[in-house]
Amino acid sequence: MMIPKMNHREITKKYSELLNKAEFATGRKEVVGLLKKAAKLKSQIEINY
Repeated sequence: MMIPKMNHREITKKYSELLNKAEFATGRKEVVGLLKKAAKLKSQIEINY
């Protein structure tokens, strides 16, 4: 997944939205997918800042 250029605030907002969706997700695959996307965003935050 190629992450478009986003600033720190946008990445943080998207990260928290993904974690919130994962909290209320029903299926295992759905939860795993959302957590993987969140992990990629978190690594993007750590790399850039």
